[in-house]
Amino acid sequence: MKYLRRELNQVEKEYVKQFGEDSLNRVILHDPNTKDKQDVQDTIDILKEAIAKNKPLEQVPEDMWKLIEF
Repeated sequence: MKYLRRELNQVEKEYVKQFGEDSLNRVILHDPNTKDKQDVQDTIDILKEAIAKNKPLEQVPEDMWKLIEF
């Protein structure tokens, strides 16, 4: 799992570099406390695909984001 977390951190950095500092601020990818390796791998794959296609992920609109309880 450590390897996957490191890979996820690296891919997130690449994503932010390509799409901007705030590009992941309102994107929900997975539960950050998950212990499920497949959830983390799926997130890595989603980010890599967005980078490869040069298409940023859609962010939750700000008004909706303010209504979400974490």
